[in-house]
Amino acid sequence: MRRMSDPSYVTEAQNNLHGENIAPITQLCESLQEPGKGPVPYVDPRYDVDEARILVLTAAPGPGTASGFLSHENDDDPSERLVRVFQRAGLAPRYSIPWTVHPWTQDDYAVNLTKDQIAAGVKPFNRFLKRVPRVVAIMAHGGEAQKLIKAFSTTIGGTILAEKAIKVFPLPAIHAQGANRKQTPEEAEEQMTEAYGEAMRLCGIRPLDPGN
Repeated sequence: MRRMSDPSYVTEAQNNLHGENIAPITQLCESLQEPGKGPVPYVDPRYDVDEARILVLTAAPGPGTASGFLSHENDDDPSERLVRVFQRAGLAPRYSIPWTVHPWTQDDYAVNLTKDQIAAGVKPFNRFLKRVPRVVAIMAHGGEAQKLIKAFSTTIGGTILAEKAIKVFPLPAIHAQGANRKQTPEEAEEQMTEAYGEAMRLCGIRPLDPGN
């Protein structure tokens, strides 16, 4: 079980939502709350907008966000998978930060998105990106994330990613619903691990020693 399954951890996260390290993202999440669209999970305040170098972009809030947060500490399979990749790559989670293509939680925590839902995520993504100025790498997990990057770059984003020298890594989906049938889960994780290692080198992040 991961830490978001502990009520005391959740309470602590709730109490720290307006800390300087995460307040810009908290304010964004609150501004996106609209009747009829579904709730927008907060981002775990264990992340830090100034420390973040690697943006982990996934399709939509999954079952683990029943905690109320996007977090690698959620108690679900995608979070477990991501943590395994972090550990294998030697990435300290504080250098990452999560976001979703469609920030609003769908019924039954579905993560499959329509073209319109992907398009609706472009402006929130733009606003999010402005709040994490030190991001150098975007890990685009799954087809929806890759489509969002394309939609962003061909509309309001223009050449922003190129101008900021942000590299996009197209990767398999973290969620099982978006798994590539041409890869085994082990092959997908190996691809992710290699990509995160490359992103760390790009960002100048030294890998953790094994066991840390």
